Amino acid sequence: MKRISLVVLAVSMLFASGVYAQDANVKTLDSKQVAKLDVTGKWVGKRSQYSWDKSTFIEVFQYEFDLKQEGDKVTGTTTIITQNGEYADMLVEGVLVGNKLFFREYEVKGAIRPENKVWCFKSGELNFTTDGTNLKLEGATNSYMEQYNYQCSGGVTELTKVDNSPNVAVVQTTPSVKGTAPEVSVNVFPNPFVEHATVNYTLVDKNNNVSVEVFDMSGKQISILYNGKQSAGTYSLNYDATANPANSGMLIVKTTINGNIYSQQLVQMR
Repeated sequence: MKRISLVVLAVSMLFASGVYAQDANVKTLDSKQVAKLDVTGKWVGKRSQYSWDKSTFIEVFQYEFDLKQEGDKVTGTTTIITQNGEYADMLVEGVLVGNKLFFREYEVKGAIRPENKVWCFKSGELNFTTDGTNLKLEGATNSYMEQYNYQCSGGVTELTKVDNSPNVAVVQTTPSVKGTAPEVSVNVFPNPFVEHATVNYTLVDKNNNVSVEVFDMSGKQISILYNGKQSAGTYSLNYDATANPANSGMLIVKTTINGNIYSQQLVQMR
């Protein structure tokens, strides 16, 4: 079992109705900054687990990523440890899309399980943020049972990169001001889904270059739902999983509108 260093656990999360509130001093990096990052190495921090109704946190775990980046693809291991010393080491894969890291745990390599409990695979999308000194990964992330992708209660992940020296120039720059790109509404429903999901989006500009793509968690493109020009308006595109099978059931919908990327995780129930 790995040991997690440089971690001080404290439940200092702010929440309301299960929604994570980010520190006002922490800035989210944009896609151009994330493209310059080196995420290889150790990330240490904590995992706060929601109650089933997501109204509060019921447990805090030590949490670590040990990642290797090759292009946009990320592989490695994670380690999660309870306050009583139970743990799980898991294999993880992911991909950088826009300014986010999409990841999924997919195999338990070694574990001591809490009595009458199972380890759920964590999966989701994490934002790259900085306080001007440290590079962080933060976000609310879902969790799923090892079989059938049945949803666990989920939680919030907060990690800090241990050796940040390759990224100093990036984290000390000022992130782009939010709102410089037109606000665009993109959502996927239902999510999780069984066979079919719909990507809905609204365009505000008169002329738009639009592409909507679906990727698996290894970064492989498995479907192009649209690629072309569209005028202002509301659009819906159907994703048919029966024609585009994915082994993991964890997908990424990448919508690019005039060069701006809007990405979201999509989960297929098995």
